[in-house]
Amino acid sequence: MPSVIEFTAPPLPHYIISGFSPLPVGGKHPSRKNIGAFDLLVVVQGCLYVEEGGHEYEITEGHALILRPDSSHYSYMGCKEETLHYWVHFQILGDWKVIEEEDYLACHGRYPEGEPGYLSLPPFEITPYNIALPQFTKLAQPQKMAETISELNEMNRNIHLASVRLRQQALFQDVIMLLSASLGADGPSPQSACAERAASYLREHYREPFSAKQLGEAINFHPVYIARCMQKVFGCSPSTYLLRLRIDQSKLLLIQTDLPVERVAEEVGFNHAAYFTASFTRFEGMAPRKYRQRFAWNKG
Repeated sequence: MPSVIEFTAPPLPHYIISGFSPLPVGGKHPSRKNIGAFDLLVVVQGCLYVEEGGHEYEITEGHALILRPDSSHYSYMGCKEETLHYWVHFQILGDWKVIEEEDYLACHGRYPEGEPGYLSLPPFEITPYNIALPQFTKLAQPQKMAETISELNEMNRNIHLASVRLRQQALFQDVIMLLSASLGADGPSPQSACAERAASYLREHYREPFSAKQLGEAINFHPVYIARCMQKVFGCSPSTYLLRLRIDQSKLLLIQTDLPVERVAEEVGFNHAAYFTASFTRFEGMAPRKYRQRFAWNKG
């Protein structure tokens, strides 16, 4: 039976660290006991096989599992295919409890019809509220979750800066909201499903020239509807989403290879190196060469 982790805020959950882990065939998630922090696993390809508290979980693409800080967990089976997953360690600084999801949903429905959906709150007082997270769930917006955690990972390069740590904590609350929104959901909304399909297509074809008409034909939605859905879910148009995606891919090439900037631009779908440099500088606040000098791994 699925479980729910319920806690009272404030304080809000605290982000510790995150990462991205590829596992080969036969690879396993580490076995641990009472690690003292929550461990969120989000699978984007393949499947992880993890046991905790007598429950065996198959975490497939688009699913998430929260491992508890007070329990033991281990992989009861190796990966049957190459598996890619994000992980996030976080802590809940206040009290929390685990209850059955069925019991939670039965007791925490919407307000009855005719009953006001608000409370009269005393002024100037901090009023606690409850937050519930599904321990194991099919994510309502898996692509957005993956991109949010990826952005958290990118910030780790500058984690020594107090301003970056503050932005990470703020961004991590988006992870919490995405998890909470998946609780009891029968599936993504039509708008989320459209936006997720468009994002998935763009990620697979980011090197190719962009065409709103071709995107619409590929996922069987009208381009105007796609743009509206992506604006609602991702906060940007399909063309801007693609531009951000190309910039993210270029950062990997700048750090991990010695390719000239002009070749990097070509590899990620830019026809003109000058436009690539201008776009990169606008998004990252520095030119591609400066980014490479600052973040490239030491070699040799």
